[in-house]
Amino acid sequence: QDLGKLEEARPLYEEALQARRETLGDRHPDTLTSINNMGYLLKDMGKLEEARPLYEEDLQASRETLGDRHPHTLGSINNMGLLLKEMGQLEDARPLYEEALQARRETLGDRHPNTLDSINNMGSLLEAMSQLQEAKPLFEEVLQTRRETLGNRHPDTLASVNNMGALLKKMGQLVEAGPLLEEALQAQKGTSALISNLGLLLMDMGQLEEAKPLFEEAMLACRGTLGDRDPHTLLSIGNMGGLLMAMDNLEEAEPLYREVLQACKETLGDRHP
Repeated sequence: QDLGKLEEARPLYEEALQARRETLGDRHPDTLTSINNMGYLLKDMGKLEEARPLYEEDLQASRETLGDRHPHTLGSINNMGLLLKEMGQLEDARPLYEEALQARRETLGDRHPNTLDSINNMGSLLEAMSQLQEAKPLFEEVLQTRRETLGNRHPDTLASVNNMGALLKKMGQLVEAGPLLEEALQAQKGTSALISNLGLLLMDMGQLEEAKPLFEEAMLACRGTLGDRDPHTLLSIGNMGGLLMAMDNLEEAEPLYREVLQACKETLGDRHP
């Protein structure tokens, strides 16, 4: 969402939360929903430190009033883990991801969409922790189940195809990664993340000239749709800079790297990983 629209929404969310606290109390389910919504909004605005106490309040209250296995509580556990991951606190996020995954397997079954989301989240966390071999069977499980239950062209299936391809690329299994990334790209033409992943694969295979137009397309698409400070945009700018470095085009790469560094300092702080 556009940051300006989020800023416009903030006072409305704050008003709703305050009103529910005053009329319903802090532990009422509707109040917890408003707390959660306020946290979501702040997270989307990149205000992770402000979002954290709201996520923590929602989680603690949900555990105490609804129990650890209630769907709202499991959603709160998952959200807290996602926030910690985004803050770079991967070790703190892991037990929350594991708790949500185990509970959803036991209460919903292995094939429920919420369970698949938790399996995918666990795989993504392990990937971020560079535990690629542990992440692989989780991504494989999600991909196979989504193919069987949703079909090959469902957006969730295509996201899993892309995740699997990106992981295989990280593991150096370029031949296996290529068909998956191409499958995802063909099914979702114009999706910047998929274009970037195929560009990264070509770059790893030494096909720099072929990768360049893909990186340029992804970067322009992200700037146009997400804005210059969105994490996905910054990643695409960094990818473009990395390609130009690999092509020994240091003069064009430098301003891109400087842009990413400045934006990260302003949005994440100097100490963020």
